[in-house]
Amino acid sequence: MNMQTDKLEFITKARPDRPNRMCVVISDLHLTDGSVGFQNLDDDTWKEFYAGIRQRCLTYNINELVLVLNGDIVDMIRSGKWAAQGVYPWMTDQEEKISEIINAIIQDIIRHKHPGFFAWLRDLEKKLIADHTKVKKVKIVTTLGNHDKELFRDNQALTCFYAEGLGIQLQDIDEERRRMLGRMYGDETMFLDKTIAPYWPFYYGDSGFRFFATHGQWRDADNCVAMPGWSVADGWSPAKWQALKFAPFIKPCFGDSVAAGVLSTFIYKTKIALNQQGPIDPEIETVLDELDLYRPTYGAVQRIVKLTAVKRRQPGNVEASKTIEHYLTACVMDWLKWDFTLQASSSSRKAVLIGVKWLLTFIQLFSETFNLKVLAGLLKLWSLFDQPSKPPCFKEMQTFPGFLPIYRKHNFQIHGEGHTHIPLQGEANIPAEKFRSTYINFGTWRDQIVPRDMRGYRRRSVLRALYILDLENYTDNKDRYPRTFDYFVVDATHWGDLQDQLDDRNKRPPRF
Repeated sequence: MNMQTDKLEFITKARPDRPNRMCVVISDLHLTDGSVGFQNLDDDTWKEFYAGIRQRCLTYNINELVLVLNGDIVDMIRSGKWAAQGVYPWMTDQEEKISEIINAIIQDIIRHKHPGFFAWLRDLEKKLIADHTKVKKVKIVTTLGNHDKELFRDNQALTCFYAEGLGIQLQDIDEERRRMLGRMYGDETMFLDKTIAPYWPFYYGDSGFRFFATHGQWRDADNCVAMPGWSVADGWSPAKWQALKFAPFIKPCFGDSVAAGVLSTFIYKTKIALNQQGPIDPEIETVLDELDLYRPTYGAVQRIVKLTAVKRRQPGNVEASKTIEHYLTACVMDWLKWDFTLQASSSSRKAVLIGVKWLLTFIQLFSETFNLKVLAGLLKLWSLFDQPSKPPCFKEMQTFPGFLPIYRKHNFQIHGEGHTHIPLQGEANIPAEKFRSTYINFGTWRDQIVPRDMRGYRRRSVLRALYILDLENYTDNKDRYPRTFDYFVVDATHWGDLQDQLDDRNKRPPRF
């Protein structure tokens, strides 16, 4: 293996005299601006989460807490503001308008849609101290995901996240950290100007917690960009990424075209058209608001196709069904016509999309209802080849940075990632390992729509948090093990009246 791959800048090295420490990791919050449906968790969820952190700080006499938000913290892609302006992230000739949209999205997220969460984040250290724990220091780590990368395109927007989201003023970010982040992104001096907001790290590692985490988009060809010098097939390549200034993970990707170009645009345009027709059927409105919660994404299209088929048989919803069918067909066709859709695709997908484009163009000679049936059939066929993620096999885990031989000196035992939205775990048998090794995927901290057996859907939340303890050993084996190391996952799977909105929409209770 090329020794240049050992270019990890963002690693915390454990001090022998360190106090009791705890690391808490969550991923994929996807906090949105609510312009294409509001699907995020309420303040009560964060209060419960805080209560769990506080209790464990008391139980384990924690002095230092590290909270890792492992990518896709805010969602800059799933917003109707792109469709409203007719400008999308991949339109490089529209940078001024793109900056305007990015700033509007992040300000809405922090100031209007999620002020409670960000107040909780800013005040976490003060609150733990005031609540009689032994915590003296809280460190919040944010890593880059594929849905919050647009913040890096605009210094004002990223500054807003630092100042109003985390309560960190740019002038308080020290030079050493600025240089470290600059080296990660290929230029030590790029963030030295204190008016410039430094990018978030692409990964985080801590030898005391024996933990390494990165969001996981580097393994997903749909959500990063193949460039001269690197593709997904090359795997973990920090030296190559530094040379490219991490452009494969900052530039717009194929996944953006699906999320912003098809789904968000469809929801935005359809709701405007339906509102102009009069009051929207509660079931239709709810399903439109929740389309972002289906995984994989094509499940959302399948859901809306089924819904319109039912509503067409109801006299009061015939026009609404036609409107939905029209905009879904139009958005898919527009997406297939964009140069970027094909440019961002692999050669095999490009051939498939060209074939689908010609097929849908031909069947436009028939009714839009027939068009959607064909589209639903194509999606069903696609689903046979794109099953939900499973835990990675041993061959895959051997390629993860947390387990690579070149990083063994850091004693990493846990490799964590998010991105899939599906909580997973696997036990890796790494040759010559000093400690037993574990792969953990954190899933997502938001609601999801899942199909029930036979028929129907249900809304639920699966909230996974990883806790890692790095404590002084008070037991009799202290001479052999000077520290006590432990880690565990807390999964909170939520169902309930507020989630059960797909079966009883006319009596839908307020979520907030």
